[in-house]
Amino acid sequence: MAVINTEGIVIKQFDLGEADKIITFYTKDYGIIRAVAKGVRKGKNRLSGIVLPFSYNNITVYQGRSSLGRINHLNNIYTFTKLREDLTKMAYASFMAEIVDKVGLESDPNQILFSLLLASFHKILIKESEEIKYVELAFKILILSILGYKPEIKQCVSCKNEILKISTKKYIFDIKYGGLLCNNCTRSEYTYNENRDSISEGSLQIIETILEYGIKSLDKIIISKRQYEELDRIINKFLFYHLDLKLKSLDFLNMIKDLG
Repeated sequence: MAVINTEGIVIKQFDLGEADKIITFYTKDYGIIRAVAKGVRKGKNRLSGIVLPFSYNNITVYQGRSSLGRINHLNNIYTFTKLREDLTKMAYASFMAEIVDKVGLESDPNQILFSLLLASFHKILIKESEEIKYVELAFKILILSILGYKPEIKQCVSCKNEILKISTKKYIFDIKYGGLLCNNCTRSEYTYNENRDSISEGSLQIIETILEYGIKSLDKIIISKRQYEELDRIINKFLFYHLDLKLKSLDFLNMIKDLG
């Protein structure tokens, strides 16, 4: 039986029998790990308060031949309690955790993805409710890049020529091919295409800054309402087209957004 010691973030849990839970961690060194927390639903169990969603722990797991391990020891690093107590923060954190659960792999660590999830949770924690949507937007742009779908905003995705930027101009973003089309390639295919959308120079600069500086870029950029709506529409189309995600948390997140 292998013994695994690593850092892990709780991204999902569900009940097993009358007393146990199966906990899904996204870990720094092993990617997805699923393990049983024995007796955690009984009163006064020492694990019950630290296997809650979004908790960040040092974990020791006994891993047998099955892909399902058994938690031997947990040492909490950060509880992220406010992500569970505030409905808005919980909606955004749940959405991010579910995406990582869908795209993460067992025995295939991705420390950049691990760091992105951790940094995003920390940023949600300190942001006011009306600003959390920008964390979600940056998270989606960065996870696309991490998974090999970095939006191409410097050259045409069709002819590969450099895109010349003009501040007052609108550009065409092709969802299927993952980036901008130049004027010549746009004109050569002028029929309506549902996988294309217009995007402003200002929104392109926001994508570029987020890709260069990560989540911390949110401390230095200002995103207008129009730019947010434009970017969120395009990035959502891009994300769901290429990753083919079906997320249970999406309806809840959209309901929270509608409530303002």
